[in-house]
Amino acid sequence: MLAQMKRQQRDEQILSSLDRLTYATREQLQVINQLGGDRNAQRILSRMEKDKLLLAARMEKKIYYLSNKGKQIIGSGQGKLNRKEITHVLMRNDLYIKLGMPSDWKKERPVKWGENKLIPDATFRKAGEYHFIEIDNQQTMATNIEKIKKYKDLSYIIFQQYNHRPTVIWSASSELRKKKLKDLCEQHGLKFQIH
Repeated sequence: MLAQMKRQQRDEQILSSLDRLTYATREQLQVINQLGGDRNAQRILSRMEKDKLLLAARMEKKIYYLSNKGKQIIGSGQGKLNRKEITHVLMRNDLYIKLGMPSDWKKERPVKWGENKLIPDATFRKAGEYHFIEIDNQQTMATNIEKIKKYKDLSYIIFQQYNHRPTVIWSASSELRKKKLKDLCEQHGLKFQIH
C-alpha cells in the first residue's frame, strides 16, 4: 500500500514536470525528478509508457510527452503539441537544468512595454534580477537582431524601474551563431550570456 502510494506520487511528479517542460528526454527527466541511475529511470519511464501515462516519440533517442490519460491524472491544460518544436524545447530544458532549475522559471510569457512586445522562450529572476532566455536553433539572424534591439529598449525600462539591467541568456546551436550573437549583444550594450 505504501509502495503503491509512493509510486503514484512519483508518477504524478514526473507527469507534472512533463506538463511544465512539454517534451523531455530520459536524461532530463532523470535529473529533474531525481530518478537515480539510468536503469532505474528507464524502468520507471517504460512502466509509465506501458500504463499509457506518457507517450514517446523516437528520434535519436526517445522523447517523452504527456498522454491524454496522463493529462487527466494531473489536470493538465496542455493543448496539441507541435513536433517541429522538439529540438527547441529540448535545448530549453537543457538550459533550465544547466542554470540550476530556477523555481520561478516561466516559459513563453509575453513581456509588454509601451507599444513593444517580446516573448522570451523563458524568464526567471535570480537575486531579484530579471533573466530572459532565448533559444537560437532555427531563427534567422535578422529576427535575432530585432529581438536584441527590443531587449536593449527593455533593459532601459527595467533599469529605470528596478535599478538593474536584465541578463539575456542565449542557447545557440553552433559556434558561428554564438560568435554572431556575442558581437550583436556587445554592439547593443546588452548584459548577456551565451551557452
